[in-house]
Amino acid sequence: MVTVGRWVTRTVCVVVSILVNLIVALAVGLWDVIAGIFTWDWERVWDGLVSIVGGVIVAVLGLLRVGLLLDTVDFVREEVQESRLRDHVRGLLARRFARDPESLAAALRAIGVDHGAFGLRLLGRATRTFVRSERTDPDRSVPELVRWHEDPDLPIDVRVLAGYDSESFWRRGRPEVVGADETQVDAYLRDRGGRSFRIYPMSERTLRHKTAVCAERSRELGLIYRFELDEREVTDPAHVVLTTTQDAYDVDVLGRTDERVDPVGARADLPVPHAGTVFGYGGTLIGLSAHLDDAVGVDGMPFPGSWTSGVSVRDRVPDLIYEYVLAHELGHYFGLTHVDGYHRIMYTANPDAGTEAIRWWTIPSLLFLEQQPKFVLEEAKAVWNYIVAGFPTDALVSRAH
Repeated sequence: MVTVGRWVTRTVCVVVSILVNLIVALAVGLWDVIAGIFTWDWERVWDGLVSIVGGVIVAVLGLLRVGLLLDTVDFVREEVQESRLRDHVRGLLARRFARDPESLAAALRAIGVDHGAFGLRLLGRATRTFVRSERTDPDRSVPELVRWHEDPDLPIDVRVLAGYDSESFWRRGRPEVVGADETQVDAYLRDRGGRSFRIYPMSERTLRHKTAVCAERSRELGLIYRFELDEREVTDPAHVVLTTTQDAYDVDVLGRTDERVDPVGARADLPVPHAGTVFGYGGTLIGLSAHLDDAVGVDGMPFPGSWTSGVSVRDRVPDLIYEYVLAHELGHYFGLTHVDGYHRIMYTANPDAGTEAIRWWTIPSLLFLEQQPKFVLEEAKAVWNYIVAGFPTDALVSRAH
């Protein structure tokens, strides 16, 4: 009866969600089209059309999926996957706490292995970075942002950071400028100062959307996220367009602990996954990650660890494709590696990864059965292997929130 009730509730919620998402996609898309026409911003017009067309297609396929009971098939699959994952986690915890029955009982309760909502509760952090126009080195009269813009050796163009220009139409993000418009930013660059404003790699709404998608999809891994957002200024050009290592970004921007300096502190960071934003990577990447411990991919290949733990992401449009970037990078945070197929969250189009975009199950999965990229049971098991092996005991026996 409980399972049937969950199925009914889920089905109703799915239908309502499809209709709400359609209304939002049409409203946002129409607004972007109208605003883009009046401001001669043809990139915004295109994004609006993509939002409208994509929203309609997704809604039609979603309603067909419910009507043909394919959503029910997916529900059964998820129930079976969760049951098998509970058994796997129960066995891992029993081995870790074989000599500590009190901690074992506490961990089983905290994670909900036998009763209640199953998953490790995680208080994640998402940091929206920004650059500030008036920041000036005490020994110089010209603002740092102007100097970075004028330095031919740095990959920083303030108009690109602000979203007024783009290096590639297909690799655009949605930065946010607070305190100035395009004319004022141009005057600031021309006059080499004189304006006070901030530029963010993405808006708060965009970042919240990515964290919401991450929280939803990560339930398939047995992870229950609650994200807190904050803001931090970036003062090093190597972290504006990320041209240094993820480890350096983790330490300098996110304030994570370097294991070489403080091993205990670095391990204490693990239960608090932390993501930050960047304007770009000096290439085609849309995210980077660092995981502390060595891991093994679902293909059996080793995945060496790093000195810190943390991730960085940039924005890309449309959301229909790139809204999963944070979930992808935090998958790496827990030791997951790249896989084949657009229907998997851990797929990457980076040619250096050697992954294949289309597998035999990709098209039917995206169009009908699952209709969106997902994690699979083998990945969930790998995540829990990583967690139980390396997370501090306190993180397993108590709930973060």
